[in-house]
Amino acid sequence: MQNDMYPIATETNIVCYLCGESGAIIYRDCVDHLFGAPGKWDFKKCTAINCGHIWLDPRPHVDDIGKAYQNYYTHDANDTRLTGWLKILRTVLHRLSLLGLYKERQRYKHMYLDEVVQGNLLEIGCGNGKRLNRLRNLGWKVTGQEIDPAAYEFVTRNLGISVHLGPLESLNISEQYDVILMSHVIEHVHDPAALLISCLRLLKHDGLIILLTPNTDSYGHRKFRADWRGLEPPRHLHLFNSRTLMRLMQKSGFQCQKSWTVPITAFGIGQNSSAVPNSVTKLSQSISYRDIFRGFWFQLLARIVFILDKQSGEECVLIARKTKD
Repeated sequence: MQNDMYPIATETNIVCYLCGESGAIIYRDCVDHLFGAPGKWDFKKCTAINCGHIWLDPRPHVDDIGKAYQNYYTHDANDTRLTGWLKILRTVLHRLSLLGLYKERQRYKHMYLDEVVQGNLLEIGCGNGKRLNRLRNLGWKVTGQEIDPAAYEFVTRNLGISVHLGPLESLNISEQYDVILMSHVIEHVHDPAALLISCLRLLKHDGLIILLTPNTDSYGHRKFRADWRGLEPPRHLHLFNSRTLMRLMQKSGFQCQKSWTVPITAFGIGQNSSAVPNSVTKLSQSISYRDIFRGFWFQLLARIVFILDKQSGEECVLIARKTKD
């Protein structure tokens, strides 16, 4: 796992984080075909009958994980890879592929807060602040948390939203939050339970936490396997399905309300999952017509599968409640 420019130091991660059982390698020598981080990486799956958690082993050492994000740009405000007719085509095809999912898409965009009374809200890993800005416009009093100084600068300067720069455990508040959001954060964390315990400290009694994370039971994972967009080595350290995600929440002290899966993001999964094993086709490169049509057809197919299998959505959604102080 070496690279002449910036080798990533690793640490072993032998047993299942959730149950302590051993794991078997399911994908070997995976590479980062999205952003070109160095190294080859293995994924293990827990061998316990009632578990099935998937994790990266070895994984980047906590002191070196930043090197896996050298070319990462999800905090950018715009997708600069799409211009002109390509951008129009993708927009049209994306909307067509989501026909019949309008209501679910609106709930997704609002993080399933439609029937929750507005109050204080914290988003962990707020990125470019797009979601916080949308929720602020709906009446929420919003705050963000980030460890990326560039994202912090963008959100505070351009959107005027308060953001805590630094680890969540360093956030001190005078008033607890009604809601905490985490969208595609929990899979990046070395110790997910510790992060969730910090959330308990920051939530009011009866407060909600809402999570989105890739679903290992998804149709995309079944189809693309080691080249599934949701694996994203070496940044995704833990991967969940609805069952293992609920197990994690209960382990961390939350009372789970419900967890389900959604097919809303299948377009991007189909577009960005590698068709060539272990190839490096960075997301920083231009998107082609072929990529866009691949995303369109995969979204349609994923919707059909979802009708028959409600656990096949590309993302898990989980809502849990703090019931004890």
